[in-house]
Amino acid sequence: MGVAGLAKEKRMLVLFAVIALALLLAYFRGVRFGLEFVGGTRIPVTLEHSVNQVTMADITGNIKNRVSAFGLQQVLVKAIGDSEIYIDLPQSDPLLTTRTIALLQKQGRFEGIVDGQVAVSDDVIMPSSIQGGVTSQGQSVRWEVQFGVTEAGALRFAEAVKGKANYPVYMFLDRPENSVLVLTPSELLGNSSLSAREALNLTGDALRKANDTIPLFVVDDWNATKQQLSALNRTRYNTTILSSAFDASRKAEIEALGFETVSVSPADITPQYSVSDTRSSISEWRAVNLLSAPVLSPDITGGKISRFYTISGTVPQTVPAASRVDYGNNEVKNLKGVLSGGALPLHIIIGTPTTISAPLGTQFLNYSLAAAFAAVLLMVAIVSARYGMAQLAPLIFITSFSELLILVCLIGGLGTIDLAAMAGIIGAIGTGVDAQIVITDELLFQSKGSALKKRMGNAFNIIVTNATVAVIAMVPLLFFSGLVEIVGFALSTIFGVIIGAFITRPAYGAMVEYVLGKREEQQKQQQK
Repeated sequence: MGVAGLAKEKRMLVLFAVIALALLLAYFRGVRFGLEFVGGTRIPVTLEHSVNQVTMADITGNIKNRVSAFGLQQVLVKAIGDSEIYIDLPQSDPLLTTRTIALLQKQGRFEGIVDGQVAVSDDVIMPSSIQGGVTSQGQSVRWEVQFGVTEAGALRFAEAVKGKANYPVYMFLDRPENSVLVLTPSELLGNSSLSAREALNLTGDALRKANDTIPLFVVDDWNATKQQLSALNRTRYNTTILSSAFDASRKAEIEALGFETVSVSPADITPQYSVSDTRSSISEWRAVNLLSAPVLSPDITGGKISRFYTISGTVPQTVPAASRVDYGNNEVKNLKGVLSGGALPLHIIIGTPTTISAPLGTQFLNYSLAAAFAAVLLMVAIVSARYGMAQLAPLIFITSFSELLILVCLIGGLGTIDLAAMAGIIGAIGTGVDAQIVITDELLFQSKGSALKKRMGNAFNIIVTNATVAVIAMVPLLFFSGLVEIVGFALSTIFGVIIGAFITRPAYGAMVEYVLGKREEQQKQQQK
């Protein structure tokens, strides 16, 4: 097999394809770096008095939910001591800073909509009446939230829900105004098994509101969609909500029509469907700030007027038993936050925003990239010296540099590369030394009488086992730590291990097989 044959080998083609996809992702979405690298803005917030850790966690979580619900990305909310909070925005954008401060200064606008009618809203809810808790009975864990409304609110709720048993109550916090939604067919369906017509019916129901329905456009024919957008009344609809992955040229065409565009993450643009035999609905849709959709029980839909209501549910059995109470408490906390309109439990003082210097971040970035590149060179030197084969040096460099390139494009394109993520990338590159040595050892020294393919199979089994152990070790940090810094490190490490085990290491094996195959042929010819 010549060099041309090696390039056409399946494992090499997979590597080339993944590199191409990673570069395309970086080209269209860019590579985003965190606050430590590109600088940004810090907004200091001081509480009116000191609080305990539980209250501080609720406040920081509330602030993060409020800011995230607005669609801001990569905002860091950190508690400093027991009376101060830092809100870090990884970009020095005056408009973004102004919007964030405005969100902190006001209470959110809550609406509970049933069949297109506002059944309950924050102006009729009595904040002091909002309570909730979790109860356990055997393996079953149930959560519930109680709240009271004014007399006028009770009348309105009774009228709105009469005869609507099992209908969802779509609970919005800051539902978009004067806005339209633009989705692709794949974004509309997500991972659901619904047909396009079924999905449109459910989304239409969730977006419907008397005199303020949010129009939804699914891009099947772009020219037709553009004509429909241009025909809208611009004095009423002036904002378009779409995915950050939406085609950049089409986004520019929408802006040319006079719309302001608001980008949300691909995960947020897709509605979360709840399919049931009684009545299907949408349980969550972050793009329009639909945060929950509890179902109306039949006993409150008969027209009876009551000033106190309960929203309840059972934790799904698919949730691990040890995590069900935490799951229920999280549901209670989220619903209490929505019903209160995102109001904070105490007054805050917003300080003067300060700019975090970008030159220091650039220095951090340079050091990190230099460390990653040094790790690659060190791997080349170690493995080449270990086996005394100069032919291995370019193979190791190509493999490790490819892995570094893929990781930077993937993590920077889909998320943000901060210091923790960069540490995970460097760590993943460094662990490649083990895989390189395993592959080279198997091909050079183990079972020399056996075929190269069989020896490579033995090496790959060891590598997959090591990768599985590494992923399992990172899972607790990823799902149970609750610390953004650790989560970033764990996620980048998992990506690095998976890419190494199934993409770059097999490609390295193919290249080493080629080199050793040529060497064995030469040795046979010399013996003749």
